Order: sequence, then C-alpha cells, then structure tokens
Amino acid sequence: MNLQAYLKGCDRGDFQWECVESGTYGDGNSVDVENASLEGRSASVARHGNDSYEAEVNNLQSEPYYDMKEFTCRRSARNWTEKMIKKDIGKDIN
Repeated sequence: MNLQAYLKGCDRGDFQWECVESGTYGDGNSVDVENASLEGRSASVARHGNDSYEAEVNNLQSEPYYDMKEFTCRRSARNWTEKMIKKDIGKDIN
C-alpha cells in the first residue's frame, strides 16, 4: 500500500483514521488495525487477510451498544462503522 494514498484516505471529514498496528500481512506497509472516534464513540477496522476486514463499533449510546461485521474491503468497513456512529449520534446520513 502506498503510504501517501493511505494518509490521504485517513482524513474522512468527521473521522480521522489512525494506524495502530501494521506489517503482519504482506510487506511492512500494510495496515492491520486502524481506529477512529467521534463524540465518544469508537470504530476499529482489523485486517485478517487480503480480502478480510473485521469492523466494529463501541460505546454507542443506543442499542446495539457494540456491533461487529466482516467485509471484503477496507472502504466498506470504514463506511459501515462511520454510518453506525453517525446514526447513533443522530447526524444526517446520506
């Protein structure tokens, strides 16, 4: 993964994704675990292989308070976590 492309993709408006673990899959540039948070809610995306990403949201204020789902791409995993958090906050989601 190109570092510049990853850093550009980390800035997603309300969410700033941060790499917390890297290098397990493939070369040293692979991002394995990344986190983001907004208004006390947190999101995490963990890579478990080339096409396997586990996304989870925590600290939601309404049920479900925690949720997890698997995806085949990082973008879909990020989109789902961000949507879940915005829905919990009550922000308009398009």
